[in-house]
Amino acid sequence: MRPSVLTLTFVAGVALLIARALAGGSPPPDPAVGAGPGGAPTIDLSDPARIRAGKSRFDSTCAAFCHGHAPPLFVGRQDLLPEYAFRMISDGGGSATPMPPWGDVFTTEEIWELVAYLKFLGTQKPE
Repeated sequence: MRPSVLTLTFVAGVALLIARALAGGSPPPDPAVGAGPGGAPTIDLSDPARIRAGKSRFDSTCAAFCHGHAPPLFVGRQDLLPEYAFRMISDGGGSATPMPPWGDVFTTEEIWELVAYLKFLGTQKPE
C-alpha cells in the first residue's frame, strides 16, 4: 500500500519540527540583515526571482502543512508589513497563534523570499 500525500506531508512536517528542536537554542535570524532603519527591508521584495523562490518554499512547506495554496488570508491583503511578516515567520506566533517559529529552519534570505511572495499575494484580487 502506498502512503498518501497527506501522510507524507505530515511526516515531513514532523521531521522539520524535530530538526528545529534538535538545532538547539540558536537565536532567530536578525531581520537587520537585508533591512534598513526600523527593520524595513532594503532588499527588493518585488524581484520576480525572489517571489518565485518564496512561492516554491511556501508551496512545499507552508501550504502543505497549514495555509493551503494561495490562502485567502494573504490574497488581496495590502496591509501586511514586511517586518511583521518576517518576525512572524522567524519567531512564530507565540501563544497568540499556532504559527511555529521557522527561524532555525530557514535562512534570513529564505524568510525574505517568503515575505516577498506574501507581499505579491497581497497584490492579487480575492476571488
